[in-house]
Amino acid sequence: MFNPFELFALPIKFEVDQAALSQQYLQLQKQLHPDNFATATEQEQRLALQQSTQVNDAYQILKDPILRAEAMLSLALQKPVESENTTHDIEFLMQQMELREQLAQAEQQQDEMLLEALSQQAKASYQQNLDVLAEKLMQQEWHNAKQIIDRLKFIQKLQQEIARLEEKLFDF
Repeated sequence: MFNPFELFALPIKFEVDQAALSQQYLQLQKQLHPDNFATATEQEQRLALQQSTQVNDAYQILKDPILRAEAMLSLALQKPVESENTTHDIEFLMQQMELREQLAQAEQQQDEMLLEALSQQAKASYQQNLDVLAEKLMQQEWHNAKQIIDRLKFIQKLQQEIARLEEKLFDF
């Protein structure tokens, strides 16, 4: 099973020092740069390219808190995490429907203040759920962590829709 933490010689934990991660990424990419393998055999060049791809993939996973949490969950459960965006939390789903209705209203009325309020609410909800996720992962409450990951995906999608609408309405 692919372990991005191991590739970067990091402990398997949710909190990652982003500066150290970036530094390690640059160091690994420098080692695997094609110029270093210009005189190598075709097989060695292919292997370096494959390793470089793995480093890129691992970096993307470790940079993103949702992907990082899924990787932790996958490693802990020794199986891939189903990546569907479903949650069975009816209260949360109702809240998401209400927020999307408000987003449609903001678009229809071109209401910049409502859009900003939605954006702030989504940011706060994302951060709050991220904090809960960190706690659930630290406590190894895998099932609860998966539910929070699913929530975060919904919130992230809402944030993307808000950003798209801000661009469309207000030429950001």
